[in-house]
Amino acid sequence: MMQSSVDGSIFMDRLLSCHTSFTLFYLLMSISSSTSAFIHLVPATAMTKPSPSPTVTGQGFNSRLAVALNERGDGDTRDQRDRARPRRRNTADTSSSSTVNPSSRSKTGLRHMCPPLDGAVGAPPLPVLTTKDPRTIERWLEENVYSDDNEYKILGFDQESIAKPPWMPDRASLPDGPATIQLSTPTSCIIIQLSRCGDGSAMYAPAVLRTIINNPKIIKVGVGIDDDALELYRWSKNSSSVNVRDNNNSCHPQQKSQFWEMTSRFDIGCILPNTHPSRRSGIRELAQTILGVEINKSKKLSMSNWGNRHLTPEQISYAARDAWVSAAIIELLQKKNVDTFRAESLMDMEFMKSQRDMADVDARAVERKKAKTELKAILEGDSTTVENVDGNVEERKRILNGILDLYRPDQPPTFSEATLELPLF
Repeated sequence: MMQSSVDGSIFMDRLLSCHTSFTLFYLLMSISSSTSAFIHLVPATAMTKPSPSPTVTGQGFNSRLAVALNERGDGDTRDQRDRARPRRRNTADTSSSSTVNPSSRSKTGLRHMCPPLDGAVGAPPLPVLTTKDPRTIERWLEENVYSDDNEYKILGFDQESIAKPPWMPDRASLPDGPATIQLSTPTSCIIIQLSRCGDGSAMYAPAVLRTIINNPKIIKVGVGIDDDALELYRWSKNSSSVNVRDNNNSCHPQQKSQFWEMTSRFDIGCILPNTHPSRRSGIRELAQTILGVEINKSKKLSMSNWGNRHLTPEQISYAARDAWVSAAIIELLQKKNVDTFRAESLMDMEFMKSQRDMADVDARAVERKKAKTELKAILEGDSTTVENVDGNVEERKRILNGILDLYRPDQPPTFSEATLELPLF
């Protein structure tokens, strides 16, 4: 009887043990099956990244985010930028791209590709770099301008300023002076966003850019370039905190060195044959006639806000092509008549040898503006101005016209068709 009780107890213990093992085995199999199903159904990205907040999930949000980033100018979405960053890091120091890419970001600027130009001849796409970083500017100059020799170099030049018409009061607080400066070769262009440097004053502008502007070995080519140079000069004087004059009303050397005094300015506004002294060709006419290309000179674009952090593709193309046209024209002229249009020959012209410094250009412009303002008031019959005329009004008008002629801007050089040796379109 006792033995049967013990055997029954042992049997029950073994039975319970087997039941427990079976239960554990069943649970483990269930868990394993569930885990396998989970791993099979959930994408790999969900296993490596936390799930997004319910408020930002969904296809609609991702689409709107991509559109918003593109409109803001940040380019691709973050995941796309992360995947592409190693490739772009290898090309961050270049100013061009091998493909026609609207824009790509680097740590120091944005690379763009302006579309090709139409026209009788047309032009290929143009690589453009927009930046405010001094090191990026230096790299672009090293790649496109500087060399080991001490020869003269040529750059197409242009600038854009922020228009502040009365009907746009929201722009009144934006920086005065140039908002962008464009430097271009026939194959590459850089846009420096001066208005994004500090408060937009010359005190915060890249010193390397001022060095290029003031360098007599770098020939700056453009249309109406003296007007651009004068704006730069006055901007640097007005915004420089060290611009203090002594008792003789002259600037000290260390103060004057802060001014942007553009040297070696070559104006191509009168380069076409038979150009009347009072008429200068615009950049669009020169592009059509000499290069056989059509460029966009939209008034709306010229009046747009050039102080924006991210310029639109239309703004970039508008600004870059203006500087590019000047560089491309000189390159084409050099191919046809290198003896006349190589850099050294340009600097040997009397027009360049006798070029006025910016202080003289500024003083002459002030006198001319005063005379023009007074003459306009007399012609319009302003009673106050007429009453203040000392002597005969007609005599005063003659004097004022003489002042306008005396301080007329210097005439840029004009060349004959034989010298140009070009088919004009």
